[in-house]
Amino acid sequence: MGTIVLVFQLVDEEGGGPKKLLETGMLENVEAIFGLHVSHNVHVESVASRSDLVLVACGFFDAVISGKGGHVALPQHSIDPILATSNVIVSLQQLVCREDNPLDSHVVTVGKFRGGGAFNVIIHYVTIRGTFRAFSKQSFLRIKQRIEEVQWVITLQDSIQRCNATVQCINPFYPVTANDKDLHKHFQNVTGDMVGAQNIKDIPPIMGAEDFSIFVEAIPRYFFFVGMKDETKEHLKPRHSPLLYCH
Repeated sequence: MGTIVLVFQLVDEEGGGPKKLLETGMLENVEAIFGLHVSHNVHVESVASRSDLVLVACGFFDAVISGKGGHVALPQHSIDPILATSNVIVSLQQLVCREDNPLDSHVVTVGKFRGGGAFNVIIHYVTIRGTFRAFSKQSFLRIKQRIEEVQWVITLQDSIQRCNATVQCINPFYPVTANDKDLHKHFQNVTGDMVGAQNIKDIPPIMGAEDFSIFVEAIPRYFFFVGMKDETKEHLKPRHSPLLYCH
């Protein structure tokens, strides 16, 4: 028999909550840590995981592309940052489709684009925020370097874009979530007794990321998913949908 410590996610995702918990020293005597996440793709009364790689390393970036505002009727007196930013987003996708090994999975996505409030105004600047992800540290760091070079690309192409850009990669970065092989066996034994071996599902690696991976620096770790899919109920929305609910 031992002592179980329950830890709830502190400062969700971008805040780096696990690092703050480690700094308090409250986990110094913990021999292993398990993290769980609900899944709309796994049936109720089932759990899912795998040995070794589960989730990717993940980073975030902000960029500001600055031009010169004006009226759309006089574009010759303005420098359009929306047009320049559109080219930046397309260029970022080329990092994946033309610079990376197709067999080495990567993701670069701009999920936030903010600029303009009127249809007839060329604005002064645009802000974007995105994420980059990879399964290996080497690939992750290479993508990070290339994203940081975006501002120099725009500056060097000043005669074409006539814009300036600043790019900032945001700390903390999340390392790869890879399950401990010995803990995988322990997980199978314990959950097999609880839900039955037939309800333990093996899943492929996922391009999602978790700040739980920060615990890898100090504690043997294991991450798994708890099923929520119930075919007798209304279709369950994805776990990041605002319409998600728990049965």
